[in-house]
Amino acid sequence: MKLGFGLYRHQLTTENFRFARQCGAEWLVVHLVDYFRGRGSIDNQPVGDDAWGWAGDPHDPIWSEESLAQLQEQAE
Repeated sequence: MKLGFGLYRHQLTTENFRFARQCGAEWLVVHLVDYFRGRGSIDNQPVGDDAWGWAGDPHDPIWSEESLAQLQEQAE
């Protein structure tokens, strides 16, 4: 068995990466798409009234090679 963590975009912090490593996690499932844009949160989980599927700000690209390489570096 391998331990992994699922993190939403707002949870991609040094503190959460460190915690995952301390727990022995070998994998991260990173949710970059901001499905919950503009919503509140309950217990650190985004919730709200809008339908799912909003893919974030078109002026804030999330799939560039540079941004993914930077995320990988931060997580390591």
